[in-house]
Amino acid sequence: MSFAERLATAVGSLLERRVSRRSALNRAAVAGAALSVAPLHYLIRPGTAWAVIGPGSCSSGLCTDGYTAFCCEIEHGRNVCPDGCYVGGWWMCTSYGGSGLCRAEGVRYYLDCNRLPGHGFPGGCQCANGTCAERRVDCNVFRYGQCNPQVAGVTEVVCRLMICQDPAGVAGLNCNGTVAVDNNTCNHEAGCLEGLAVQLPGGGGI
Repeated sequence: MSFAERLATAVGSLLERRVSRRSALNRAAVAGAALSVAPLHYLIRPGTAWAVIGPGSCSSGLCTDGYTAFCCEIEHGRNVCPDGCYVGGWWMCTSYGGSGLCRAEGVRYYLDCNRLPGHGFPGGCQCANGTCAERRVDCNVFRYGQCNPQVAGVTEVVCRLMICQDPAGVAGLNCNGTVAVDNNTCNHEAGCLEGLAVQLPGGGGI
């Protein structure tokens, strides 16, 4: 029996003494899944097993829609790329009619924060903040490629930034002006975007 299996068994035994049998079995199953998905993250970082459960564990919710979470959802409200990431490309929504960020401009520019090659993101592919109600993090391997071409390869998109001006004109992002459009994302919102008083577009360039 592997170390992870022995630990999962021990967790199950402890839970069975403290809670109902059905609840114990459910929690032990979650712990075992977390150990198999991200054993080091689960064993050495604070948090719960739910924090490392991926989209495949959700039967519904935004984590199943295939899109990536906004960075402000996992960066404590900051519209910046996490450590170990870079801006790999961008696209735009050309007809934003909502009341959130960029309502005055009527357009939104989305920037992908890709994982830097050679760096790992804690927990790997997961639902933002450990809930199926939020979009995925570090799951989609994709790159538009207009930004930071000196970084080779294609890695997971960890999260998305949003700004209200053409990224090609923002110093520090290192993006060209090749346009990509996806108006299916115009209705993507997050509470942390609506509360942003200052744009923070310069954190992703290398």
